[in-house]
Amino acid sequence: MALSESARAASAQESVFRQIYRQSTGRVASLIALDPASEHVVSRAVAADPARRRVVELPRSNVGGDWIAELRGRAQTLLDGANGADLVVLIVKAGTDSAVGALFGEACRLRGVPVTVLVIDSATHTEADLSRTLAPLRQISTMLVVATGSDYVDDMLAALRA
Repeated sequence: MALSESARAASAQESVFRQIYRQSTGRVASLIALDPASEHVVSRAVAADPARRRVVELPRSNVGGDWIAELRGRAQTLLDGANGADLVVLIVKAGTDSAVGALFGEACRLRGVPVTVLVIDSATHTEADLSRTLAPLRQISTMLVVATGSDYVDDMLAALRA
């Protein structure tokens, strides 16, 4: 009985002709913590795979502060964080004022860089707090994920190949 082409190609004799290579490549992702509470999550993700992930620092006084003034002189540096990136991942704790992330996300959108937003610790905040965080980010995000804890971030980054 003759072997089918599929069976013959899968045989040990034909295995010497196979190319072993990774089928999907990782992305160049910029991970951005929008608040101090998310910085440890970003640091942990960068430590896990520093070759594919970069951290972009955003101003930290965005809650009740003049964060636009803090951008003065740093705007180009922040935008350069999106240059060369295939994906920007904004990580923010629920309840955070995320207006600076929305501004940065809009700049990414204009450059054609998709933005994924991961909102963590949503179970520990009220619906009003969560809505305040989500409202500015909805329009700039390609994907918006609300998670109950920070452990979900690692799984999401793996799924995104970031």
